[in-house]
Amino acid sequence: MEKEYFVRLDGPVGEADAAAFREGVRLGELQCMPAELVICGNPREAFVTLHEGKFHQIKRMFQSRGRTVLYLKRLRMGSLSLDPDLPAGKYRHLTDQELTDLKGNSR
Repeated sequence: MEKEYFVRLDGPVGEADAAAFREGVRLGELQCMPAELVICGNPREAFVTLHEGKFHQIKRMFQSRGRTVLYLKRLRMGSLSLDPDLPAGKYRHLTDQELTDLKGNSR
């Protein structure tokens, strides 16, 4: 399932980093699937879209490119955008429509 994140980094990233993400970053024995890295107006901030989710994958992918993730927030899983008004550590039940949409994306 596709997952989208916002990241803030300790230094700037560029097109070479975006190209490496598109090709799939190698993390030791693990070859990551291609990912999308979209750099914001501030080159220390970006959006990352993954199609897999290994242990601390985003942090490890940026570390392999010489950067440290200072802040990481998941924004979306499949068709479900996370509620920006929901306080940290809180949750809400999914609507019937959200459940239906998520089940449709898992195929």
